[in-house]
Amino acid sequence: MTQRRVARLSAGVPGTAAPVFTRLRLAARVYRVLVSASLRGKMQYRLDFLGSTLIQTIMGSDSILFIGAVLWRFGPVMGWSIYDIGMLYAVSRMGNGLYMLLCNELDRFELYMVNGDFDTLLIRPWPTLFTLLARGVGIDRLSFLVQGAAAAVLTAPRLAADGVIGGWDALWLLASVVWSAMLYFAVGLATSAAGFWIVRIEELQVFAMNAPSTATTYPLDVYPSWLRWVFVTLLPLGLGGYVPLRFILDKGGSPLDLLWPALACPVAVWAALRLWKTGEAHYTSTGT
Repeated sequence: MTQRRVARLSAGVPGTAAPVFTRLRLAARVYRVLVSASLRGKMQYRLDFLGSTLIQTIMGSDSILFIGAVLWRFGPVMGWSIYDIGMLYAVSRMGNGLYMLLCNELDRFELYMVNGDFDTLLIRPWPTLFTLLARGVGIDRLSFLVQGAAAAVLTAPRLAADGVIGGWDALWLLASVVWSAMLYFAVGLATSAAGFWIVRIEELQVFAMNAPSTATTYPLDVYPSWLRWVFVTLLPLGLGGYVPLRFILDKGGSPLDLLWPALACPVAVWAALRLWKTGEAHYTSTGT
């Protein structure tokens, strides 16, 4: 049923001369159909979904609980209190959660290369990246969003009571979540694009995504200067969370810390998209 609906919509794909709004509207309809099919498939076993989400939420909270216990015992680290780090963790975790929710298939892209499944995307009338992302929504990764939201709920009242945040800071914190998600997407897309050349990217994903994701949930002040530079330039996962929060939470910096992520995110996404298109042009099928 879903395949027939997508086929009907795809048959009416407007050409490049069609108004942009028309193409966007049709793309949204196709995306909705594909995502709905993915969600229905994953929600067939609802108890399993709820159980796995709960377990992942609990297991994924061990890092913040550990650092919280240390700070509770020994006090602030480099001027960052337990509540400051909790908010930084919340922003970074929710940004990662948005990325994993909407771009889950990028995390599995190695399988497309190894099994030759990428060939099936090439015959679709839509861009390969669009079709890839619409194939599966990472609803089973909601634990990342739950962890981040829980940390925000627990830390925000205390920070507000202490006068650390207030006024427009809530909007800047939400913007930081969006910036963080965009940077996760840029790094994740660039890492996946490397698969067009090296095929096996699991180790690269650990190096470029998993390790920095964990490291940037904590203040970059605790790391050497060269490593801080890496986390805001080459692997800029710290640019969306740490940099703006450094100013929002009065840990230094300047109002420009709210500007850098807004400028860097579009550039990073554009560069990742260019790398994807270049890799796609050099793609060689496995022949399977």
